[in-house]
Amino acid sequence: MGNGGILRGLELGPLINRFDTIIRLNSGPLGQFSVDVGNRTTIRMSYPEGTPLRWIDTDPDTVFVAVVYKGVDISWISAMMNKLTVSLWDWLFFWQTVPDHIPLEPHRFRLLNPAIIRETALDLLKYPPPRQRLWGTDQNVPTMGVAALDLASVLCDEVSLAGFGYNLSQQGAPLHYYDDLHMTEMLKQTSHNVDRETKLLQSLVREGVVTDLTQGIHCSFCPS
Repeated sequence: MGNGGILRGLELGPLINRFDTIIRLNSGPLGQFSVDVGNRTTIRMSYPEGTPLRWIDTDPDTVFVAVVYKGVDISWISAMMNKLTVSLWDWLFFWQTVPDHIPLEPHRFRLLNPAIIRETALDLLKYPPPRQRLWGTDQNVPTMGVAALDLASVLCDEVSLAGFGYNLSQQGAPLHYYDDLHMTEMLKQTSHNVDRETKLLQSLVREGVVTDLTQGIHCSFCPS
């Protein structure tokens, strides 16, 4: 389940709820949006700092999978486990406040195997190996959506996507189904190569490897 604005008004919630495994990304909310996105969650997969401030998954069997890219991600997880030591880190390093509490049993927390990110970046997206830079960033970090797709292909025999697809030509289109951000926000990304990811997803849909439930990746009826 991506968080794309294309989900608005499609009322796919009942269909989504019928899938065996439902992977949701970052802080994509349910609640009032459940008619469009469903209300079941098997895995909530997130950058540590993208974790919901208010936990909105009600499934008691939900698993939280933290995706770690950098050292500060480990610091964030440590801060979440011990909120009393976080104030300085909050102010200096984190772009989002650490939540006070995630109502899951300890065995429901996981760290994503780094091999998934490596495979996504180097094998699927064909990025060059990471390199040290004095400043700036390379566009070689997979988005959470493509990393989740790779994980889903490991866990499941069949994979369907919903809420995927960045159409940067429609800059006024909603970026997410749950807020007022526009597609122009993706133009500010310095670490993700949206064009390369789009080509990968389009090829997977065309070849029947995955199913695009919301027609945001390879839309046969949309203007080019």
